[in-house]
Amino acid sequence: MTEGKSPNNPLLTTPPPILEHRPFYLTGNEYLSLPQIGPAGEFHSINALHLGARGLLEFSGGEESPLLAPFLLVDGRKVNLAEIASWSYNLDWLPRFEGRTAEGLFITGETALPPGRRGGCCCITLVNRSRYARRVRAGWQGCWSGFNHIIFNRREIKGERSIVFNEWTKSLILEARSGLPLAALALALDPRMQWLLNEAEPGSFSSALEIDLEPDQSTRLTLFFAVNLEGDGAGTTAVDLMRRGAASLIRETAAWLEQHRLTPPQKDLEQVLNRNLFFNYFYALGRALDTDGLVPVTSRSPRYYVSAAFWSRDTLLWSFPGLLLVDTAIARELLLAVFERHLARPGEHAHYINGVVLYPGFELDQLAAYLLALERYELSTGDCSLLDEARVRRGLEMLVTKADEQYDPLTELYRTFLDPSDDPVPYPFLVYDNALLQRGFAYLGSLQAAGRWRHDHDFNARSEALRKSIYRHGTVKGPCGPMFAWAVDGAGRFQLYDNPPGSLQLLSFYRFCSPQDTIYKNTVAWIRSANNAYFHQNCAFEEAGSLHCGNPWPLAAANDLLALGAGGADFLKEAPMDNGFCCETVDPHSGRVSTGAAFASAAGFLAYALWHARSKTQEQGSKKDE
Repeated sequence: MTEGKSPNNPLLTTPPPILEHRPFYLTGNEYLSLPQIGPAGEFHSINALHLGARGLLEFSGGEESPLLAPFLLVDGRKVNLAEIASWSYNLDWLPRFEGRTAEGLFITGETALPPGRRGGCCCITLVNRSRYARRVRAGWQGCWSGFNHIIFNRREIKGERSIVFNEWTKSLILEARSGLPLAALALALDPRMQWLLNEAEPGSFSSALEIDLEPDQSTRLTLFFAVNLEGDGAGTTAVDLMRRGAASLIRETAAWLEQHRLTPPQKDLEQVLNRNLFFNYFYALGRALDTDGLVPVTSRSPRYYVSAAFWSRDTLLWSFPGLLLVDTAIARELLLAVFERHLARPGEHAHYINGVVLYPGFELDQLAAYLLALERYELSTGDCSLLDEARVRRGLEMLVTKADEQYDPLTELYRTFLDPSDDPVPYPFLVYDNALLQRGFAYLGSLQAAGRWRHDHDFNARSEALRKSIYRHGTVKGPCGPMFAWAVDGAGRFQLYDNPPGSLQLLSFYRFCSPQDTIYKNTVAWIRSANNAYFHQNCAFEEAGSLHCGNPWPLAAANDLLALGAGGADFLKEAPMDNGFCCETVDPHSGRVSTGAAFASAAGFLAYALWHARSKTQEQGSKKDE
């Protein structure tokens, strides 16, 4: 066998580099995303998924004027909140800031969106810790500059926009229409405050409270916000939130987070684990504004360069394991939604959220992802009822038919057109992809053996035949000894390479081979050595990159944790990534995001890997005790 080279012009759709990192904060729930909260507590945008629009609908401010921003004047002096605010996350998901003005006024801000509600609240608390009375003017100002449609990129919707105060619901209603209403955002305040529209600047509005605070006296200002399909629904949703009150909404959100967060034995990993666990849960899926159904996506943040679209790999291989750690009922609902909407063209590169193909190109690992997620759900929950659903049984037949189309009788391997970073392959047979399909066939064979599914093919036999073919064609001589190739042509040519979004390191995790398999161990050694042109050494953040994105991938660190445990935990503990959230790649020296900010689906895999590593550590400890 001879090693070949990558194509000279593979037409890669690589992400733009992030040259200047802005540390945004974010939060959200199933219905709303607040993906760009700035250092002064300002909301640059609020968005919601809309199945009919096939993407995100976004209310946004302008470059210099945020959609919503708090302001504060003390004794007539404007306070620069960005300069004094110190930020943190309560329970790893509720962003809050606190600061002290030169006059001795303490300010805290916190935002909460209770799960299951189409809105939330933002509270600003002011406490006078000085010895003198202080004249305070505080409130919110806003500018609705754009209403956008997001699939990968923003596109402004040129329909009609209106801002009116609705006396009945005591809400400022921002409604976008294109003939019929598309979406509306309602903003409501406590009774001491009222909204004022700036007629000189269309789209601008503000509200302020003026109060004299005596020493040790405090006051709280509350903003409620809600979305719905049109103005009346948004306004009445805001009324419901006001009736419940900010304190109740914050308690409700905190109680949900307390119930669902995880506690690893390594306390220094708790924050990165839970922050990314919740990021995956609320940003890699959500409920559509128009149908209330679950919608899985790459990310609900427009800062991710391919946001608001569906990849079966993202949802079923990366997001799904993390989702199972949070809520198994939602995981079940998600699988049903995926089998309902995304099986007409299984394995195609990317879909719109309604299932129509967005970006063509067949990817074998994405085909196998449906089978592996179904098996993972059954193993994790013990619930085997999904096969009672007609859409799931029909889906299994469609997956098998599509797999058969990729079969090569000479090699007994299965072809792919694109690799796990969605790039063209140098040779048609990827070892990683075929290994995932082999595990999918093994699952189908177990269903046949248990009498739960019928098919003319014997999938236990097909699984074993594919395993032998992978070893026969995919094992090559490498610098570290016999190892798995990345890609082969079945006629002797091969490529030595690895790709963090679908790494050969994961072959033992997916149970294709034992972690003690010599060929596998040599492969892992090659990946993490100078022989791999994309492995970063002698830098602060040593990890693997790829042709698609050369810098270290946090996904590579997750792969390490799920493979032989080399390095990954320290990388994830120390790397700032995207202000604590998973991103595509990081700078090898600073650890800050370099491509793919706000990578929500990968955050699920990252969180799962950290939790899985904790489970392995406990298991090894138990064996030592014995």
